[in-house]
Amino acid sequence: MRIQLPISLCLLSLFTRAQSTRAVEPEVALSRTTQLLKELSQSSVSAVPDAVLNRTQCVVLIPAGTHRLRAGTASCRETSDQWNSPRLVAFGGRSGSRPSTNILIFVLTDAAVKSLQSGSLQVSGSSRTRAPVAPKRAIPGEHELSRDVLTYEYAGHKLSCGRIQGVVRQRKDGEAGLDKVLSDASRRITRQYLSALTSFFNTIIPTGIVIHHTAVLPDEGAPPRNKKEVDKYHATKGFEITCSGHVYHVAYHYLILANGRIQKGRPERCEGAHAKNYNSYLGISVIGDFDSRDNPMGEKGPTQPNPKQMAALARLSHHLMLRYHIPVSRVVRHNDIAVTRCPGDRFPFGALLRKLKTSGMKSSSGASRPRPDVETVVTQRPRTFRKRVAAKSNGEVLIESTRIIHR
Repeated sequence: MRIQLPISLCLLSLFTRAQSTRAVEPEVALSRTTQLLKELSQSSVSAVPDAVLNRTQCVVLIPAGTHRLRAGTASCRETSDQWNSPRLVAFGGRSGSRPSTNILIFVLTDAAVKSLQSGSLQVSGSSRTRAPVAPKRAIPGEHELSRDVLTYEYAGHKLSCGRIQGVVRQRKDGEAGLDKVLSDASRRITRQYLSALTSFFNTIIPTGIVIHHTAVLPDEGAPPRNKKEVDKYHATKGFEITCSGHVYHVAYHYLILANGRIQKGRPERCEGAHAKNYNSYLGISVIGDFDSRDNPMGEKGPTQPNPKQMAALARLSHHLMLRYHIPVSRVVRHNDIAVTRCPGDRFPFGALLRKLKTSGMKSSSGASRPRPDVETVVTQRPRTFRKRVAAKSNGEVLIESTRIIHR
């Protein structure tokens, strides 16, 4: 009797601990995948190409671990920018390089989605069908995008194509979605996960530059005067994006005003709104309507960018090319990648390219090289100077000779 009581207490303790572990496991899995998404968005030096992200219907995230069966989450799209509640999954198999690496599986086809939702998705990668990684392979071919799944590994702040083999199985306690499993207090984790997932799919490593013109505002019959007017107009056009926990409407990353000053739009690491498969390109828009059909006689403003605008555009483009290792071949007009007349047939694109090629030759020889990093004055200058600059510049970016200053 004396022996049976301790044994009974021990078994009860083990049972209680197992139940407790199982109860918190969904929260742990969700917290780990949320942290993985945040790190991918903020720290990775490589990225999943925009075309892959656009084709993705579901995504499976398996955090690093050494267990034979590794817990993770799976989510599928409800709309282009909304995801359903995550489901618990377990991955059994192996990765190609490191056994404990983080695994990302992007499900592209209806057949693969059906397999995942039915409870078992077979994953088999090979060296002949390697997933594309940006910026080196920013624009994948259609044959790469026709695969059922694309797999990636993430370790040491680097995303790489993954040679992953195994099976993703839906957990029984995840059939109804994690929102049904977690307590009310823990639903906050689900919201954080969905926010991090949305931001990840809207985060880029810039791979090119797209040149736009703003044209005219329909209600005004004249070009916009600043970013605020562009932002207000784009809010009505459905260009909204959630990135790093913030909502942005303006589709451009930079806007060049009529006086040559530059204003920031959405952050550089947030995808643009240019054309299918090209939204990892940075968008620079020059205020004005430079199309001979829309503005034949200059009644809607100047028919070409002025010298100050072109000089600012060249310096900004050159800076971004150096910062993100963008070749001149990836500096394009909007009408090069989409059915549009933007930036207008009177825009002097050839002159811009010639200047960028000349600047690139000078930079490679070391004769004249702008600083590749951007100095943020509002956070790096003394308080008194910061107030003066904020009052003077009102959110603009000033480019002086070889330095870009965000104000």
